Amino acid sequence: MLIASLVTLQLIIFGVLIFVFRRIMTQNVVVATKHLDELSQDYAAKEQEVNRQMEEANTKAQEIISSAQTEAEKIKTETLKQADEERERLIREARTQAAEMIEQAEKSRNQLISEIEERIAREAINRAGDLIYDTIPEEFRRLVHGQWVEDLIENSFRQSERLRLPEKLAEVKVVSAFALSEEQRKKLSRQLKEAFGSEISVKEEVDPKIVAGLLINIGSLVLDGSLKNKIREKAR
Repeated sequence: MLIASLVTLQLIIFGVLIFVFRRIMTQNVVVATKHLDELSQDYAAKEQEVNRQMEEANTKAQEIISSAQTEAEKIKTETLKQADEERERLIREARTQAAEMIEQAEKSRNQLISEIEERIAREAINRAGDLIYDTIPEEFRRLVHGQWVEDLIENSFRQSERLRLPEKLAEVKVVSAFALSEEQRKKLSRQLKEAFGSEISVKEEVDPKIVAGLLINIGSLVLDGSLKNKIREKAR
């Protein structure tokens, strides 16, 4: 009887344990299932959020690409425009430089022609003086020279106030086709004294190539009364 009671008690205890264990397992499965559902819902929500962010990223990427393409096209157009403007500017500068070069070349050409003509005229005048010197007899040149010098000495300083004569002058250089006579020298010294108000030393020099007449060098002022200069003035 005791054994039967013990067996019965064990069966009851075993049944109770099975019930309790089953209940615990059921609760744990329910909790686990609920947690899995929550995780599944959370994953689905996150997946939706990720998909939304991906769509936004794709949209932004497309906007960025479109904006970059538009900007690139704008830069390309602007670059081409600047290139055309730069090309036009370079062409204008080249044309301007070419025109300046042509103008400068024309000026140089005209200047060269003018210099050549002036040189020819000067050489022609010099040659004319040389021909007169070689052609006219010395006695005739001396006679013309004498008459000419008398007139030059007499009239060169009559309007001395208009000549702007230098102040404090000690010496005057006189270049003559023939040597001055003593009378001519005295007349010249007298005219210089009247013009300057003091005695002036006269330095003489003979140059037959001026044909007739004389040159009076008063500082930087030159009174050219030579026949050669008269030919030059007539040529002009």
